Amino acid sequence: MKKSQSDSEIIASILDGKPEMYRVLVKKYSPMVFHLIRSFEQNEEEVKGMAQDIFVKTYTKLGSFEDRSKFSTWIYSLALNYCRDYAKNIRRKTYRFGELEESFIDDIMSDAPQPDEFLEQRETEGELLRVINKLPPEQSAPLLMKYRDGMSYKAISEQTGVSESALKVRLYRARLELQRDLKKEVLK
Repeated sequence: MKKSQSDSEIIASILDGKPEMYRVLVKKYSPMVFHLIRSFEQNEEEVKGMAQDIFVKTYTKLGSFEDRSKFSTWIYSLALNYCRDYAKNIRRKTYRFGELEESFIDDIMSDAPQPDEFLEQRETEGELLRVINKLPPEQSAPLLMKYRDGMSYKAISEQTGVSESALKVRLYRARLELQRDLKKEVLK
């Protein structure tokens, strides 16, 4: 493989009958996928299984990848959707899974909530996640990367292929949309 080979070129070679080239993409994007999964699940065996599922799913959908966005954005969206579905399924079965165990947006979480505050906090987190899930992926993915995963603008830019200035605009719009939608939820 040439060092300068782009993701699109690697994908084209995979689709042209060189499935072994998929290892290059797995190696390149494993850190991002594992980081995302660990923000949803702490059990390392579950994390490994989820990563494997995500990479298998990505491989099977590789033919549907369109070069309109960066591959990193596409795989992040697939992984994020997988993790969200996983979260929904786990919540239906047990309560060991905590999507937002750490501070998501600083002013929503408190350091040591009382039992009634804890329940209220969980309700707020649920409302927040419902509203975030309604945002378009180009807003929700960077929002989650920034506030849940704690990534810098530079790191998000590298992962998504979107300039830092464009990311700041997207995050600003996403926060406005969140604020507007959360106000609607509260007024219901």
